Amino acid sequence: MAHTIKHKLSAATKAWIKKEIKIQKELHKQIAKEMNVDLAPKRAKWYDEFFERIQRPGRGFNVHYTDRRVIPDEEIPQKPARRKDKVVW
Repeated sequence: MAHTIKHKLSAATKAWIKKEIKIQKELHKQIAKEMNVDLAPKRAKWYDEFFERIQRPGRGFNVHYTDRRVIPDEEIPQKPARRKDKVVW
């Protein structure tokens, strides 16, 4: 079993750590809201543009080096009915 060093922290250091944790949690909450709520309509548009692009003749999807292939409609994934789009980072 690994042994850990018992560090002694001053009251000021403990207060700083507590404050920093609070700041980081708030920052995480803001970023998550921006990514999953504010950008959701834009991201849906980006998905649609991507699917349109890979289905366009002359463009398609890069398979290998310079080989491209146009993706047919039946290979385009369908959006799940009850699941929200969520960015995980």
